[in-house]
Amino acid sequence: MTPSATQYFHPSNVITYLSLLAGLLAIVSAKRLESLSVAGGLIALCALADTLDGKFARLFKRTESQEQFGVQLDSLTDALAFGLAPVVSFYLVVSFESSVAHLIWLAAAFFYLLSAITRLGFYNIHGDESSGFVGLPTTVAGLIWSSFFLTDPTVAGSVALLIGCGIAMVSSISIPRPRRLGIMAILAWAVLLVILHGASILMPTKHF
Repeated sequence: MTPSATQYFHPSNVITYLSLLAGLLAIVSAKRLESLSVAGGLIALCALADTLDGKFARLFKRTESQEQFGVQLDSLTDALAFGLAPVVSFYLVVSFESSVAHLIWLAAAFFYLLSAITRLGFYNIHGDESSGFVGLPTTVAGLIWSSFFLTDPTVAGSVALLIGCGIAMVSSISIPRPRRLGIMAILAWAVLLVILHGASILMPTKHF
Protein backbone atom coordinates (compact mmCIF):
# COMPACT_ATOMS: atom_id res chain seq x y z
CA MET A 1 0.00 0.00 0.00
CA THR A 2 1.37 3.40 -1.02
CA PRO A 3 1.94 5.63 2.03
CA SER A 4 0.27 9.01 2.14
CA ALA A 5 0.46 12.15 4.23
CA THR A 6 -2.66 11.10 6.14
CA GLN A 7 -0.54 8.77 8.27
CA TYR A 8 0.86 11.86 9.98
CA PHE A 9 -2.50 13.09 11.27
CA HIS A 10 -1.70 12.08 14.81
CA PRO A 11 -3.17 13.10 18.20
CA SER A 12 0.32 14.04 19.42
CA ASN A 13 0.16 17.06 17.09
CA VAL A 14 -3.15 18.45 18.41
CA ILE A 15 -1.58 21.40 20.26
CA THR A 16 0.48 22.30 17.19
CA TYR A 17 -2.72 22.19 15.10
CA LEU A 18 -4.37 24.54 17.61
CA SER A 19 -1.42 26.91 17.25
CA LEU A 20 -1.90 26.80 13.47
CA LEU A 21 -5.58 27.63 13.91
CA ALA A 22 -4.81 30.51 16.29
CA GLY A 23 -2.34 31.97 13.79
CA LEU A 24 -4.95 31.81 11.03
CA LEU A 25 -7.60 33.38 13.27
CA ALA A 26 -5.17 36.18 14.17
CA ILE A 27 -5.08 37.20 10.51
CA VAL A 28 -8.82 36.79 10.09
CA SER A 29 -9.58 38.85 13.20
CA ALA A 30 -7.29 41.66 12.06
CA LYS A 31 -9.17 41.79 8.76
CA ARG A 32 -12.67 41.48 10.17
CA LEU A 33 -12.31 43.54 13.35
CA GLU A 34 -9.64 46.02 12.19
CA SER A 35 -7.99 45.70 15.60
CA LEU A 36 -4.74 44.20 16.80
CA SER A 37 -6.08 43.27 20.23
CA VAL A 38 -7.55 39.90 19.24
CA ALA A 39 -4.65 39.17 16.88
CA GLY A 40 -2.12 39.92 19.62
CA GLY A 41 -3.88 37.64 22.08
CA LEU A 42 -4.05 34.82 19.54
CA ILE A 43 -0.34 35.14 18.72
CA ALA A 44 0.39 34.91 22.45
CA LEU A 45 -1.71 31.74 22.52
CA CYS A 46 0.44 30.40 19.69
CA ALA A 47 3.52 30.99 21.83
CA LEU A 48 1.84 29.27 24.76
CA ALA A 49 1.04 26.26 22.56
CA ASP A 50 4.53 26.17 21.07
CA THR A 51 6.05 26.04 24.54
CA LEU A 52 3.88 23.10 25.55
CA ASP A 53 3.50 21.08 22.35
CA GLY A 54 6.73 19.09 22.75
CA LYS A 55 5.85 17.85 26.23
CA PHE A 56 2.34 17.03 25.04
CA ALA A 57 3.59 15.09 22.02
CA ARG A 58 5.85 12.95 24.18
CA LEU A 59 2.79 11.62 26.02
CA PHE A 60 1.96 9.57 22.93
CA LYS A 61 3.62 6.56 21.41
CA ARG A 62 5.04 7.56 18.02
CA THR A 63 7.14 5.98 15.32
CA GLU A 64 10.47 7.55 14.46
CA SER A 65 9.04 9.07 11.29
CA GLN A 66 6.11 10.53 13.25
CA GLU A 67 8.55 12.13 15.68
CA GLN A 68 10.53 13.62 12.78
CA PHE A 69 7.32 14.85 11.19
CA GLY A 70 6.36 16.53 14.45
CA VAL A 71 9.57 18.56 14.33
CA GLN A 72 8.87 19.67 10.76
CA LEU A 73 5.23 20.46 11.53
CA ASP A 74 6.27 22.58 14.50
CA SER A 75 8.58 24.69 12.34
CA LEU A 76 6.04 25.09 9.56
CA THR A 77 3.44 26.21 12.09
CA ASP A 78 5.90 28.63 13.69
CA ALA A 79 6.53 30.16 10.26
CA LEU A 80 2.84 31.05 10.10
CA ALA A 81 2.19 31.88 13.75
CA PHE A 82 5.29 34.01 14.42
CA GLY A 83 6.29 34.94 10.90
CA LEU A 84 3.32 35.59 8.67
CA ALA A 85 0.51 36.14 11.21
CA PRO A 86 1.91 39.21 13.02
CA VAL A 87 3.15 40.78 9.78
CA VAL A 88 -0.11 40.32 7.88
CA SER A 89 -2.21 41.30 10.91
CA PHE A 90 -0.34 44.57 11.27
CA TYR A 91 -0.57 45.24 7.53
CA LEU A 92 -4.33 44.77 7.52
CA VAL A 93 -4.86 47.33 10.27
CA VAL A 94 -2.23 50.02 9.74
CA SER A 95 -2.51 53.04 7.46
CA PHE A 96 0.54 54.12 5.47
CA GLU A 97 1.20 57.83 5.09
CA SER A 98 3.01 57.55 1.76
CA SER A 99 4.04 55.15 -0.98
CA VAL A 100 7.66 55.40 0.18
CA ALA A 101 6.72 54.35 3.72
CA HIS A 102 4.72 51.48 2.23
CA LEU A 103 7.68 50.24 0.18
CA ILE A 104 10.09 50.53 3.11
CA TRP A 105 7.71 48.55 5.28
CA LEU A 106 7.27 45.83 2.64
CA ALA A 107 11.05 45.49 2.28
CA ALA A 108 11.45 45.20 6.06
CA ALA A 109 8.58 42.70 6.24
CA PHE A 110 10.16 40.52 3.54
CA PHE A 111 13.48 40.60 5.40
CA TYR A 112 11.74 39.55 8.61
CA LEU A 113 9.89 36.67 6.95
CA LEU A 114 13.04 35.53 5.14
CA SER A 115 14.93 35.60 8.43
CA ALA A 116 12.19 33.68 10.23
CA ILE A 117 12.03 30.77 7.78
CA THR A 118 15.84 30.71 7.54
CA ARG A 119 16.07 30.56 11.35
CA LEU A 120 13.58 27.71 11.47
CA GLY A 121 15.30 25.76 8.70
CA PHE A 122 18.67 26.26 10.40
CA TYR A 123 17.28 24.95 13.67
CA ASN A 124 15.87 21.84 11.99
CA ILE A 125 19.33 21.00 10.63
CA HIS A 126 21.57 22.10 13.50
CA GLY A 127 19.26 22.06 16.53
CA ASP A 128 20.79 18.90 17.96
CA GLU A 129 24.34 20.21 17.71
CA SER A 130 24.03 22.67 20.58
CA SER A 131 22.57 22.69 24.08
CA GLY A 132 21.09 26.11 23.42
CA PHE A 133 19.68 28.24 20.63
CA VAL A 134 21.62 30.14 17.98
CA GLY A 135 19.74 33.30 17.12
CA LEU A 136 16.48 34.62 18.56
CA PRO A 137 13.81 31.87 18.65
CA THR A 138 10.78 32.69 16.52
CA THR A 139 8.54 32.03 19.53
CA VAL A 140 10.17 34.93 21.37
CA ALA A 141 9.78 37.08 18.27
CA GLY A 142 6.07 36.27 18.36
CA LEU A 143 5.84 37.33 21.99
CA ILE A 144 7.62 40.57 21.13
CA TRP A 145 5.05 41.21 18.38
CA SER A 146 2.19 40.48 20.76
CA SER A 147 3.70 42.93 23.26
CA PHE A 148 4.13 45.51 20.50
CA PHE A 149 0.44 45.22 19.65
CA LEU A 150 -0.38 46.41 23.19
CA THR A 151 1.23 49.76 22.45
CA ASP A 152 0.09 52.40 19.98
CA PRO A 153 2.02 50.73 17.11
CA THR A 154 3.34 52.88 14.30
CA VAL A 155 4.78 52.06 10.90
CA ALA A 156 8.19 53.35 11.96
CA GLY A 157 8.12 51.25 15.09
CA SER A 158 7.12 48.15 13.15
CA VAL A 159 9.96 48.67 10.65
CA ALA A 160 12.43 48.81 13.53
CA LEU A 161 10.88 45.66 14.99
CA LEU A 162 10.94 43.83 11.66
CA ILE A 163 14.59 44.63 11.05
CA GLY A 164 15.69 44.14 14.67
CA CYS A 165 14.00 40.77 15.11
CA GLY A 166 15.10 39.68 11.65
CA ILE A 167 18.75 40.37 12.42
CA ALA A 168 18.46 38.74 15.85
CA MET A 169 16.92 35.56 14.42
CA VAL A 170 19.75 34.93 11.95
CA SER A 171 22.57 36.18 14.16
CA SER A 172 25.16 33.94 15.79
CA ILE A 173 24.14 35.01 19.29
CA SER A 174 23.96 32.02 21.63
CA ILE A 175 20.90 31.75 23.86
CA PRO A 176 20.77 29.05 26.57
CA ARG A 177 17.91 26.60 26.19
CA PRO A 178 15.35 27.52 28.87
CA ARG A 179 15.03 25.15 31.80
CA ARG A 180 12.20 25.06 34.33
CA LEU A 181 12.40 28.71 35.41
CA GLY A 182 12.98 29.90 31.85
CA ILE A 183 10.02 27.93 30.55
CA MET A 184 7.85 29.24 33.38
CA ALA A 185 8.90 32.79 32.49
CA ILE A 186 7.93 32.30 28.83
CA LEU A 187 4.61 30.77 29.83
CA ALA A 188 3.94 33.63 32.26
CA TRP A 189 4.79 36.18 29.54
CA ALA A 190 2.37 34.51 27.11
CA VAL A 191 -0.43 34.23 29.70
CA LEU A 192 0.04 37.85 30.77
CA LEU A 193 -0.23 38.97 27.15
CA VAL A 194 -3.44 37.01 26.68
CA ILE A 195 -4.89 38.67 29.79
CA LEU A 196 -3.78 42.16 28.74
CA HIS A 197 -5.13 41.76 25.23
CA GLY A 198 -8.37 40.44 26.71
CA ALA A 199 -8.61 43.54 28.86
CA SER A 200 -7.89 45.67 25.80
CA ILE A 201 -10.77 44.02 23.96
CA LEU A 202 -13.15 44.72 26.86
CA MET A 203 -11.92 48.32 27.13
CA PRO A 204 -11.04 49.17 23.51
CA THR A 205 -9.01 52.20 22.56
CA LYS A 206 -9.07 53.19 18.91
CA HIS A 207 -5.63 53.40 17.25
CA PHE A 208 -4.60 54.48 13.79
